[in-house]
Amino acid sequence: MENMFIWNMIGFIKGEKMKYCTTDSIKINDAGTDGHILPDALFRIFQEAAIKHSDSVGFTHGKYMEMNRLWMLHRLSYRLHSGINLYDTLKTETWSRGMQRFRGFREYELSRNGQRVCTASSVWLFIDTAKKRPAKIEPEIPEAYKPVDETTSGTAIEDWQPEKPSETAESCRIQTRLSDFDINSHLNNTVYSAYIFQAFAEINGAKKDFSEFCIEFSHELPLGTKEALVKIERKGADCVFSVSDGTQTNALGFFRA
Repeated sequence: MENMFIWNMIGFIKGEKMKYCTTDSIKINDAGTDGHILPDALFRIFQEAAIKHSDSVGFTHGKYMEMNRLWMLHRLSYRLHSGINLYDTLKTETWSRGMQRFRGFREYELSRNGQRVCTASSVWLFIDTAKKRPAKIEPEIPEAYKPVDETTSGTAIEDWQPEKPSETAESCRIQTRLSDFDINSHLNNTVYSAYIFQAFAEINGAKKDFSEFCIEFSHELPLGTKEALVKIERKGADCVFSVSDGTQTNALGFFRA
């Protein structure tokens, strides 16, 4: 995937080698018509920060491929504390919160001029790419990442119970593009939020920013999938959603707009 960000500073936070820091500049293709950052641009920041962190401790994509292993994003939630706009420069901090059996937990904090603007929590699954199932995490991996037992939200994302929209929920079909699929031959996780954002705008007749967003990925959408079916249903202050290929549910979650 084409890198949408300017990475003008990469490294460990001084005095705290367990947290990793990057600086991102929000560019034109990261923002919507109103100049506000798009959800998939936020997801790209999270994705790239995790990749850069892994690279820095010696566990590159190539290294994991040699091991027949892969980290797969299972859950991610973010909350905007302030608006993020075109040309903003953000400092992104990320760290491993810990690893258990075949799961890894990662936190993020984005700030602008010293003020926190976005926080996020995520759960990743360690996958055996040959057997296509979760694999036990080898001891040397958490040793390399040096986990920090600190959450950004104060709430463990692994305790969240996703809710599925009803059969009568409004729906929208989104046509996929070849560029939506990544090196692993499935729909990139960053793209799901773009589909949900587009579906919500079409259903409601206008775009709205997501101040809070939470998603769980259950099945991949493989290369060759022609369209995704997005269902959205309002539940109080939130909207619950599902993304599917029409035969099985691939992702569930909620957002607040």
